[in-house]
Amino acid sequence: MAEAVVKVTSKGQLTLPAGIRDDLNISEDDYLYVTEAGGLILMKRIGVDPKEILNVFQRAAKEIGLTRRELNRAIQEIRRTKR
Repeated sequence: MAEAVVKVTSKGQLTLPAGIRDDLNISEDDYLYVTEAGGLILMKRIGVDPKEILNVFQRAAKEIGLTRRELNRAIQEIRRTKR
């Protein structure tokens, strides 16, 4: 198991060490799912382009007749309640 200390840049970026990238077969243009759990940052390589996921949701919204305007209103309402 590879371990390292990495520095976060002013833009919030970090470099995954080569040993970890190699062990997990992570390469340029791969996507990582990132979450926080109990003070830890967890990352997992995913094999799906987020654009493909968006397409699934767009098709589902179209099937139920949800308009972009209705969706935007719902998103705004959720954002207001989280403040």
